[in-house]
Amino acid sequence: MAVVIGGATRLMGVIGDPIAQVRTPGEINPIFAAKGAEIVCVPLHVPSSDLATIWAGLRSMPNLVGFGITLPHKQQAFDLCDSLDPVAARVGAVNLVRREADGSLRGYQFDGAGFVRGLRTAGIAIEGRSCLMVGAGGAAVAIAFALAEAGAAEIVVGNRTRSKAEALVDKVNADLGHRLARAGDPRPEPGQLVINATSLGLRDSDPLPLDPALLHSGMTMVEVIAQPEVTALLRAAQARGVETHSGLRMIEGQVGAIADHICELWG
Repeated sequence: MAVVIGGATRLMGVIGDPIAQVRTPGEINPIFAAKGAEIVCVPLHVPSSDLATIWAGLRSMPNLVGFGITLPHKQQAFDLCDSLDPVAARVGAVNLVRREADGSLRGYQFDGAGFVRGLRTAGIAIEGRSCLMVGAGGAAVAIAFALAEAGAAEIVVGNRTRSKAEALVDKVNADLGHRLARAGDPRPEPGQLVINATSLGLRDSDPLPLDPALLHSGMTMVEVIAQPEVTALLRAAQARGVETHSGLRMIEGQVGAIADHICELWG
């Protein structure tokens, strides 16, 4: 059932910079329509330098029920929320802000859960497997916690800024109470689940986050980037006979949960 947009239609935004690559509106609007919820999700281009100003404007719009958050705002938005769900507080980044019944803006985190759900739906093993994650931003933190909860044997974090990788590792290990994660170089090892959790790949001109010559059969190359659905890195991995997994699967894994969460109050 299609939503007819009228004066009573509620809005959900998705904020990011850039924003043209975002897939959430196309994925979540059919779910809202199927639920009979008079809610429409739209992309909102929010430059980092203007986030605080635009946040104040979003807060002032009573018919805006919430907004998804993509790169590069996930960690900065953490500090702007009025309150945080325990998972978001643990991760230190948010990817959904919902307007609560009292009008306040509460931050939630579905990146990790959506990532793991997407892998499991595709039949890709996590439990007992070594994982190499390139990147240490907001999505990477959420994914690291989710991989740990899903039974990964080891999480190696490689990042251009080594201190950020070490900070992520320390956060995960401290929360778990034992050493599961470690900082390392972006050099895949046999059988690993290899994850690009950086924004490199949004543009064709981007450098590759790791050397594809290091990828071999038996590994799985996973993206968090959903647009393009097949990045240059995934194409290079496929050419080497490596199993690949698009970032679109992560989006599909989390939009249903986000739609349910929004409709719980506003559907």
